[in-house]
Amino acid sequence: MSRVAAYQDFRDRLFSGELQPGQFVTQKELAELAGVPIATAREAIQKLEHESLLKVHPQRGIQVADITTKFIRDSYGLRRVLELQAVRSFAQEENAETVRDLIAKTKQVLDTVQLRSDEEFLEKAVEVDWEMHDQIIACMRNELLTEAYQINAARLRLIKVSNRMTHKRAIDALGEHLGILQSCLDGDGEAAARALDEHIDIATNRALQGK
Repeated sequence: MSRVAAYQDFRDRLFSGELQPGQFVTQKELAELAGVPIATAREAIQKLEHESLLKVHPQRGIQVADITTKFIRDSYGLRRVLELQAVRSFAQEENAETVRDLIAKTKQVLDTVQLRSDEEFLEKAVEVDWEMHDQIIACMRNELLTEAYQINAARLRLIKVSNRMTHKRAIDALGEHLGILQSCLDGDGEAAARALDEHIDIATNRALQGK
């Protein structure tokens, strides 16, 4: 397995909850989990530490990022900085087709989730949730911005390991998304930014309260 594959393997284990926030592991244990040499694991660990998903403590081991109040506030605060300006750009006529597609997908998933609470449909809600945020950033066509967003998105996914999507939260979040997207379709960037700002506030408070 290559360094890249080992890195992805560790990320998958973090986001599945197999490696718990705050947990200490050794470099050897991580290498054995992924079935890679220590040197390969070390390179993947360095990248994950750069993304603040792991923290190497000399003489103590490697700690999965601990989901503290500061970690939550910093991660959602960065989301706010990255996305509020981007959503103003997203609310442009040239993005109308993408916005309409997102609205249709969101409504379809919301209609289903309102009737079904199966894990499969909650996963679809999570997917369409992330798709909107991804598309908002993508419209900027800025590689540095996209890289910062993707690194922070990984932190947000780690926060959600111990704060999984529930049936009610899925319905509420998708409804909030529809409000943001409708403002974008109307070409009202300021209204979209206000709706997104409120959406991020709600998500931050839920994460802080563990709900």
